[in-house]
Amino acid sequence: MSAEKEFFFNYFPNIYQYLKKRGRVQEARIMVKDLLTKIFNDDLEKKINRFLEIPEIGFIPADTEYFRLYLELFKLYTNGFYYSTIVLAGVLCERICYDILAKQKIQVGKNENLSPEQIGCLFEMNLHDLIALLHKWELITKKTRKEMIEINNKRNQYVHPKKADENLVKDALTMFRRITKVLRNEFEMEALPMMRVTG
Repeated sequence: MSAEKEFFFNYFPNIYQYLKKRGRVQEARIMVKDLLTKIFNDDLEKKINRFLEIPEIGFIPADTEYFRLYLELFKLYTNGFYYSTIVLAGVLCERICYDILAKQKIQVGKNENLSPEQIGCLFEMNLHDLIALLHKWELITKKTRKEMIEINNKRNQYVHPKKADENLVKDALTMFRRITKVLRNEFEMEALPMMRVTG
């Protein structure tokens, strides 16, 4: 007798369309909301624990390019999407490199700065070479270069399917910690205000 196989099937879109055609959209939406609430709450304690593991970073300006990716990384890790956390940490690392380059006036001659278009061409480099260039131009610290190289290497291990995921959970948290160090090193993060707790 052959072993049973598990399958995933999302039948809710079909139910939604079925109910919508019969004028029962609100009923369908409540059903989906109940399902999503159950899914979210099923491992709520684990989500709380993961949330508390995330390193403190202070205030991040919400209008920066890297912030959007950082917020998404925060949500991915909290929800236990470890593989995606590792991959997005690599993407965020690359975004940080671009943001560092974009805010610099890079001089190539005696009085000539690279134009935004010329700087944009540097974005075509592979991340390892870009990290080396940023360090050579003294736009990132030695500590940042080390963290960025580790982030890039780990991300590549998971993007290219050569690595088993026996350390997936540990690697995801390590990547989060590394990306936090990079942000602390390269951007001025305001410290959290002092909070007085009474009770």
